[in-house]
Amino acid sequence: MPRKLITFGSWEDRFATGMDRELGRPDRGYRQVVVFYYDGYAERTAASRDKVERSCRQLDVDYGEVQLKSTESVACWKKMFGYVDSHVAADDDVVVDISTMPRDVIWSLFWMLERKGVVINYIYHSPSEYGSEWLSRDPRPPRMIYKLSGEVLPSEDTILLIILGYDVRRAMRLIRWYDPKRLVLGVQSGNNFVRNQEMMRKQLTQFGSLGDSNIFALDAFSEDGGRAAIQDALCDLGGDENVILSSLGPKLTAVSLYEIQRNRPRFGLSYTPANEFSHNYSVGIGRRYSGTIEGQSR
Repeated sequence: MPRKLITFGSWEDRFATGMDRELGRPDRGYRQVVVFYYDGYAERTAASRDKVERSCRQLDVDYGEVQLKSTESVACWKKMFGYVDSHVAADDDVVVDISTMPRDVIWSLFWMLERKGVVINYIYHSPSEYGSEWLSRDPRPPRMIYKLSGEVLPSEDTILLIILGYDVRRAMRLIRWYDPKRLVLGVQSGNNFVRNQEMMRKQLTQFGSLGDSNIFALDAFSEDGGRAAIQDALCDLGGDENVILSSLGPKLTAVSLYEIQRNRPRFGLSYTPANEFSHNYSVGIGRRYSGTIEGQSR
């Protein structure tokens, strides 16, 4: 069965370079590449998307694009749903490249593909390093993910689990928005990036003393993407409380949270968009990771 690769357009090095790496693999077998991209960043991603299209043509791989509205979550979801519903069959061999894909798009796309009965394979190309200054600015209000929002009752206390990354402002926006009674913070323990220890200390200084906080370590780049550590942190939760899960760390933790939520559907997934992302969000391309979504389909 020919393979379909779904990815997300970006100006980051690892988007176009990662596609060349993936398409050049001896076992690739790709016959189609589909690039989702945001309208608000169309100009910034144009050169990279053109490069990927040229690579596809040289390898006789079909190339297509789907433009999404970055500021209109409902319209974005409907556009994605329409594409999956019309262009993906249950027996398709689909690979999702999550490297530069926003987390809300990852989660919604996974749900849509599973709804069609597709077995989801995913790949992730880490950067060589993240930018040395700011990564994103002006975070927008957090949003629950449609079909993955769990059960949130105004009469119950809220527990918020955040996998911390390098964006302090986005984490603070999450905390202020949900005003949780209990905060569960996951910090990246690996040494994949030079600034990691410094940034994790900065995050803990900022948030570790807020209310009732539980802090745990995980390695997003381990074989399970930190899933076991997250599950351990959640083991005593999920009674009558509202439990909200959010990933601001490496994208592989977004996969782990998706797998956890699908087995504990009372939990909800939340994403914090930002109005501005740095031109120097990341540099270069690092290791390739791959996996398959585990467990039963919805």
